[in-house]
Amino acid sequence: MESTIKKTACITGATSGIGAAFAKKLAEQGFDLIITGRRKEIIEAFANNLSNEYKVTVKVIIAELSDDERLDLLSKTVKETENLEILVNNAGFNNKSYFHEEDISLYEKMIKVHNLALIRLCHCALPNMISKGKGTIINVSSIAALVPVPVNSVYSASKSFVKIFSESIHLELKGTGVNVQALCPGMTITDFHERIGFDRNTYYKNKGLMKAMTPEDVVEISLQYIKKDKAICIPGKHNLLLSYLFKIVPQPLLYKMVSSIGSIKDKTSTNSQTNTVQKKSE
Repeated sequence: MESTIKKTACITGATSGIGAAFAKKLAEQGFDLIITGRRKEIIEAFANNLSNEYKVTVKVIIAELSDDERLDLLSKTVKETENLEILVNNAGFNNKSYFHEEDISLYEKMIKVHNLALIRLCHCALPNMISKGKGTIINVSSIAALVPVPVNSVYSASKSFVKIFSESIHLELKGTGVNVQALCPGMTITDFHERIGFDRNTYYKNKGLMKAMTPEDVVEISLQYIKKDKAICIPGKHNLLLSYLFKIVPQPLLYKMVSSIGSIKDKTSTNSQTNTVQKKSE
């Protein structure tokens, strides 16, 4: 007799942006969901809407992933969800300031959320996926993982870790039926970039290499890449071109390019912005 247990997906940082787009798309495909965020009222309303519209079960875990107790709870949930087919590690945050001017505790928190929480959740999810011979892990990295980025030094480095880690376990898991992807989006239309001082008019209306994509487009391309068993997904032709340029331009020119993208035009305003750094997808 066919099992009536529904497939389940877990998405961290699902309140808005790319995380919310993943949640909506997977609910549309019939997945029950486990979603995390920090803004309780917003994410619970979002969960209710998904449940009502797509007739799926949506479990909400209010989680700050730098908090050991909340990470313990989420890890336990992931490990004990035997029908978990998709894990999307999306939660993260950014800041825009000189490395030496920011309190070190912020960077410790960033590494814990971007890297330590991510590898722990992968470690919890994989045994069940491997034993069933199917599963997908999408780790949200960034196009910033491909280059050094001034005033985003730890963000860029931590996202580079996500990319290399994801590629490595993608290779380890060949033949198991489990796919792992490093998703490396460029500029995306969310509140993420505005929170660190990027001007909406400048970046979201740009038609060149810095053109912004919608979260829905990013998610659609990511899921297409999974079907192709691709370890790295760089959504958008303009972002693919940008990643190619990063590889071929001489180092002095590359440094000039990334410095212009990440430059601080107003040091005073930037310092004030870092005091209000928040989650990318809460």
